[in-house]
Amino acid sequence: MTKAFVVERDAVLNNLKIIRAKAGTSLVIGVLKGNAYGFGLVETARMMREAGVSSFAVTEPSDLLKLRDAGFTEESVLILRSTAIRSELETVIDCGGVATVGSYEAATAANSLAEELGTVLTVHLEIDTGMGRYGFLPSEENKVLSVFRYMKNLHVTGMYTHFANAFLPGEPGEKRVKKQLDAFMRVVGAVKEAGFDPGLLHAANSPALFRFPFARLDAVRIGSAYTGRLGVKGNFGLKKTGYGECAVVETRWLEKGDTVGYGSDFKAKKRTRIAVIPFGYSDGFCLEKAHDLHPFGRAVRYALSEIKRSLFSPRLTVEIGGKKCRVLGRVGMLHTVADVTSVECEPGSAARFDLNPLAAGMILPKRYI
Repeated sequence: MTKAFVVERDAVLNNLKIIRAKAGTSLVIGVLKGNAYGFGLVETARMMREAGVSSFAVTEPSDLLKLRDAGFTEESVLILRSTAIRSELETVIDCGGVATVGSYEAATAANSLAEELGTVLTVHLEIDTGMGRYGFLPSEENKVLSVFRYMKNLHVTGMYTHFANAFLPGEPGEKRVKKQLDAFMRVVGAVKEAGFDPGLLHAANSPALFRFPFARLDAVRIGSAYTGRLGVKGNFGLKKTGYGECAVVETRWLEKGDTVGYGSDFKAKKRTRIAVIPFGYSDGFCLEKAHDLHPFGRAVRYALSEIKRSLFSPRLTVEIGGKKCRVLGRVGMLHTVADVTSVECEPGSAARFDLNPLAAGMILPKRYI
């Protein structure tokens, strides 16, 4: 058995069915950024198409090209990154994608190129209501309206914003989502008042779809939900999928007092049978997203949460023979040691790891079952 990142197709299809039902009459846009969250750009697009999702979104124009080359010639593909770079805009035009325009400079560059090529580029306008990356500011209504009034080689078929805090629990999350949505809808109102059609309106990401029905609008953009890793509390019927798989290569006994791993953090209190598995953090296991820089108060909360997790969270485990086995010592770059004292296990037995799919999807060969 070679190590692999395993994706259960039935779980993804189940999640997409739930997403479509939750979206109601709103169009579902399948977000395939980051190699479809590590699940594989083309194969995930195929699963989406099988589930009836025919509108996609990616971040990089090169992903649009990959989808077209893979046979996705009729599907709408939105580029979720505003750009004024000529080569990127040429890819969007050549491949029949939908460009995001998030600034007057990007609008001018896109319109000029489309005019030069004798074509009309389909675009969505992004409004930055708090994410702080791309988009016209809500105060830039005149710049937004100038796209409709003067950019004759741009065909606006949609407007959108992106929620920064839809994952926050309780009332704080709802308040911040409503604040962003209100700011977005004011700009949409100005467009309508000026006599223009803003097109398809969308704002909700995965957490917002499942938590805030008022945010669904004409369409929803769904990414983490189809992996079953929503990142918010609640039982929504989603099935978590995407796991690492590798064979046990050795079993042996430790005597009382023997240690395991760098730092000798684990010391056997009794005779213990272990399994050695050549799978570690270089494969995406126990490789969590790093904490970014935060204000002092949030840094303190992170520190307290880490202490709480260390004291009260379940111990790190791997699954062998259908049973959870405790990981002993530190996870190494290429090795993990598990306690299999009470588990039937031998070299060649399969070990299953819960891991970071973004990392594993880049590192490991993928297997779809």
